[in-house]
Amino acid sequence: MKRRLKSGTPLAEQIIADHRDHEDGPVEPGRIVTATPDRIYVQDGNAPTVARLYEQYGFSTVFDPERVSFVFDHSVLVANVDMADRMKDADAFAARLGVDVRARGQGISHVIAAEAEWFTPGALVLGSDSHTCVGGAFGALGLGMGASDIVAAMVTGTTWLRVPETVELRITGTPTRAARSRDVLLTLLRERGQEPFLYRSVEFTGAWARDLSSDASAGLASLGVELGAKCVFVPDAEGTIPTGTAQGVSRIEFDISGLQPTVALPHLPGNTVPLDEAAGTPISYVFLGSCTNSRLEDIAEAAAVVRGHRVRQGTQFVVTPGSNDIYRAAMRAGHIDTLLEAGAVVTPAGCGACVGTQGPLPARGENVLSTMNRNFRGRMGNPEANIYLSSPLVAAVTALCGAVPGVEDLP
Repeated sequence: MKRRLKSGTPLAEQIIADHRDHEDGPVEPGRIVTATPDRIYVQDGNAPTVARLYEQYGFSTVFDPERVSFVFDHSVLVANVDMADRMKDADAFAARLGVDVRARGQGISHVIAAEAEWFTPGALVLGSDSHTCVGGAFGALGLGMGASDIVAAMVTGTTWLRVPETVELRITGTPTRAARSRDVLLTLLRERGQEPFLYRSVEFTGAWARDLSSDASAGLASLGVELGAKCVFVPDAEGTIPTGTAQGVSRIEFDISGLQPTVALPHLPGNTVPLDEAAGTPISYVFLGSCTNSRLEDIAEAAAVVRGHRVRQGTQFVVTPGSNDIYRAAMRAGHIDTLLEAGAVVTPAGCGACVGTQGPLPARGENVLSTMNRNFRGRMGNPEANIYLSSPLVAAVTALCGAVPGVEDLP
């Protein structure tokens, strides 16, 4: 259900106040409140832990089966027997609970949450994945939580929250033509660090943020947790998701005038440099996917780059759409054929290679360029691989070059 959000009050505080389980004083930063979520979803990676906690404490039901979902996205193509057994047990557990199940191949939980309209303005959504913060691109308070908190919410229909402080992050200026929303956020992380944003609600403001496409907004919001934020909010082009202007809200201005495309070097997202500083780095594995950049706009941009060309010999280019709906839309538009003709490998929808629970895994010593959100050592299943991060535009050009391109190499 969509709720009307008003300007002049921090969005996180509005949404928490609207979902309080009972009146208990004002909703203000630092207070602990009990709230009732609109939706809870569990991803398959921690579903077994959720099941163990249920067994440990003798739980057998959820507060509302229609408002709890299990999404099988982290292990779509399972190539490990132990993991296959875990997925089998998770399937059986979800069936016993009688909850909504989104099976393997339907897509990433956060992408499905937007498509299914679990994320709507004013909604409070809990997910057992840190990137649930993507809900802020749709006006929802999306909160990633660990298994214990998710179990408590599944059983009781309530959760406890410490109301976060709010930071208005005003983006000014205009970046270069080839810079994308993730370039802005990762540059911000490099220059300002996490300290100004830790456990805060970050509200993006300014013309640049307001004019982002829905797909670009979602990619930006997905990276909010890399800032250390509790949640983020991105306005839409029509201004239907207002931003708070209350007194007492801290404000940060970040000028992106002339900002160039970037690459995050191993092994931290904040280890970001302008593209030209990484140009020439050999890359033998390019991955386009994850909840950050696996949407139709991302796939379309990659297809436009590789059309009429071939992926460099010795470089594999793996594309994993964020959902089955995105996959089919990309097929109808001809993007999948274009990618296949260029030599890319297109996999079923899901998280793909992002967390290393399924292939393709990188080889020892291999340099990987990925559009995902994190490049921690071992993130893709091999601690001896080097993971670089970039936008889909840079990733697609890299797949053709076999090396990180320079700005002058971008179309």
